[in-house]
Amino acid sequence: MILAFVVFLIAYAFLATEKIHRTLVALIGAVIMVFLGIFADPSKIYSEYIDFNTIFLLIGMMTFVNVIKKSGLFEFLGLEALKFSNGNMLKLYLYFSIIVALTSAVLDNVTTILVMLPITLAVADTTGVDPVPFVLGEIFASNIGGAATLIGDPPNIMIGSAAKLHFSDFVVNLGPVLFFIFVAVNIFLVLVFRRTLTKKVESNLLAQSGSPITNKKHFYISIILLLVTIIMFIFQERLGFESSIIALFIASVSLLLMRPKEVEKTLEEVEWSTILFFVGLFIMVGALEETGFLEYLAGHILVLSRGSYQLAKALVVNISGLASAFIDNIPYTATMIPVIESMQKLNPDVFNNLEPMWWSLSLGACLGGNGTAIGASANVVGLAVLKRYYGKEISFFEFFKYGIIVLIISLIFSTLYLLLFL
Repeated sequence: MILAFVVFLIAYAFLATEKIHRTLVALIGAVIMVFLGIFADPSKIYSEYIDFNTIFLLIGMMTFVNVIKKSGLFEFLGLEALKFSNGNMLKLYLYFSIIVALTSAVLDNVTTILVMLPITLAVADTTGVDPVPFVLGEIFASNIGGAATLIGDPPNIMIGSAAKLHFSDFVVNLGPVLFFIFVAVNIFLVLVFRRTLTKKVESNLLAQSGSPITNKKHFYISIILLLVTIIMFIFQERLGFESSIIALFIASVSLLLMRPKEVEKTLEEVEWSTILFFVGLFIMVGALEETGFLEYLAGHILVLSRGSYQLAKALVVNISGLASAFIDNIPYTATMIPVIESMQKLNPDVFNNLEPMWWSLSLGACLGGNGTAIGASANVVGLAVLKRYYGKEISFFEFFKYGIIVLIISLIFSTLYLLLFL
C-alpha cells in the first residue's frame, strides 16, 4: 500500500511540474506499479480497473466532433450565440456556463464539454477574446451541473443504486445548494477575469463575419446527428446501451455519411495522447484500490467522526472532496458506499437515517473534480481540446490556482447546507 502511494505521489509531482508529458508520466507510473508486483493478478487490470466505457466514449465523441466541426456547425452556433448576446462577453459567458450546467445534469460531462468547447473556441477565434475564462467556467459548470441528478455523474448512479434513491431525490436535496455554489463560483470567476469578460465586440465585426457554413448538406446532417446523439443519451437507460456504444455508433454513422474517404485522416485527429493518459491514470488509481489504500482512507473517516452525526457529515463531504480532486471519484465512491452502510450497523442509534450521509458523499465525490486539472474527465478533455484546436495551454498549477478556490467555495457551501438543512 505504501509503495503504491509513493509511486502515485511521485507521478503526481511530475504531472504538476509538467517537465515530462503527462501521458508518459501516467503510462510509466502505471507500468512501474505492475512491475513492482502491486497487482496480485495483472490480468484483472483490464477487467476491473480500466474503465473502457469512458475510453470508448472519448474515442467515439472525439471522432464525431472532428467530423461535424468541418461542416462549420460550431462556428455557426458560436456566431448565433454571439449575436444573441449582442457582443457582450459577460452575457455570452453566462449563457454558455448555464447551458453547460443544465446539459451536464442529463448528459455525460465529457460529451457536454466535447460539444460546447468547439462552439466556445469558434467565438474566441472570431472575436480575438481570450478563451481561458470561458473554458474554465464551462469545465467547472459541467462538474457542478453533473452533481445535480441521478444520471449526471457516475458516483450519483452508484449512490442511487446502493441507497435506493430516485432522480427526484437528487434534484430536490442537492439542487438548492448546487444552485448557490454555481452562482458563487461564477461570481468568483467573473471578478478574476473581469478584464476579459467586460469587453464588448463591435457590432460591425458581427455584421462582417459572413456565413461559416462550408457544406450545406453536411451542415444539416450534422444538426440531425447532434440531435439524435442528445436524444439517445437522454434515453440511454431505456435503450439499454452503454454511453460508449452510443458514441461509437454516432461516430461511425457520421464518418459514413460525411467522411467515408477520410476515415484514417479523421481518426488521426483524435486526442490519442489523452486516451492513453486515461489508461495510465486508471491503472495507477487501480493500484491504490488494489492495495486497500482507499479502504484505509474510508475507514479513518468513520473513526474520526467519534459517533457524531454532524461531524461525520462534515468529514465525509470534505475528505471526499479533497480525495476526489486527486483520485478517480468512481473507485473512491465504490469504496465509501460500504463504509456509509456500515455506519448504521456499528452505531444504529446515531446513524439510524443514512440519507444525509449519502448526500455528503455525493457532493464531495462530484464537486471534488474541480480541484485539479486531472480531477475529472471533463477537465482533462476540456484542456486537451483547448490545446489542440486553439494552441493555448492551461498548466497544472494555473488550473489549480482557480480550481482549489472553486473547490473550497463548493465545500464551504456544501458543509453549511448539510449541517443546517439535512
